[in-house]
Amino acid sequence: MDERRLRAFLAIVEEGGVTAAASRLHVAQPSLSASLRSVERELGARLFDRVGRGLALTAAGRALVGPARQALLAIDAARSAVREIAEVLAGELRIVALATLAADPLPVLVGAFRRAHPGVTVEIREAESTEEAARLVAEGTSEVGIVHLPVARGRLVATALGSQELRFVLPPGAGAARRPVSAATLRSVPLVVTPRGTSTRELLEQALAAAGVAPQIAVETAAREAIVPLVLAGAGAALLPTALARAAQRRGAVVRPARPALTRSIGLVAREGPGSPAARAFVALAATAGEKDH
Repeated sequence: MDERRLRAFLAIVEEGGVTAAASRLHVAQPSLSASLRSVERELGARLFDRVGRGLALTAAGRALVGPARQALLAIDAARSAVREIAEVLAGELRIVALATLAADPLPVLVGAFRRAHPGVTVEIREAESTEEAARLVAEGTSEVGIVHLPVARGRLVATALGSQELRFVLPPGAGAARRPVSAATLRSVPLVVTPRGTSTRELLEQALAAAGVAPQIAVETAAREAIVPLVLAGAGAALLPTALARAAQRRGAVVRPARPALTRSIGLVAREGPGSPAARAFVALAATAGEKDH
């Protein structure tokens, strides 16, 4: 018994007759009648009795209705599952990320996604703030945003990915790497910072304000690629995510933890609704990665 004949049987059940069912299925009435006779021969039982100008299910027919519907649901689910994979064989995924998150963890997530879906092209753009990233996702310019949480959701759905710790990066020879840097210590430490409104600058200022300390700004730059070279040249200290701080340490910088620790929650935002197959696949992959990190 194949899918076509099961759909024909259920159409007759739901329409109450062959003529109406044939019209619904856009097939000729003789063809539908032949399909019904074929099913009855295969099962060895009559499925309908003629009642007046219509048809009524026999006991055998009633017994077939439930299994037939379940079989068609299973077929549809199988097609949908295969289609989900097939549709991610090609296309484009547009991601927006805060600059520090574009350096970590985005590369790991995009690398895993590209290995799973090599036919999909990924476009990454940077945002200066979580608010900007959320706006770009909400208006459809980007499909997925990598941001700090919480975020004003509106029509967005957030998926938590865990937390990110930030550390102080100081010029070579700046003392013991393991000794924590407190907010009070920063009274006399010149700082290399990003402009106001950026997430790292806000986190730094909040920590200093809580300790009643005014930051000593030595250099302010929007060119994030210049921060580590500035620190290595002795211009001041900077606050960076752990992954970037370790990269700076390999170049000679001194890395010290903050006391108390400075951390921020990170996650994905996407618009409500189904989204593109590529976006759904990326969110699912990132959520799984976040669960493993926990």
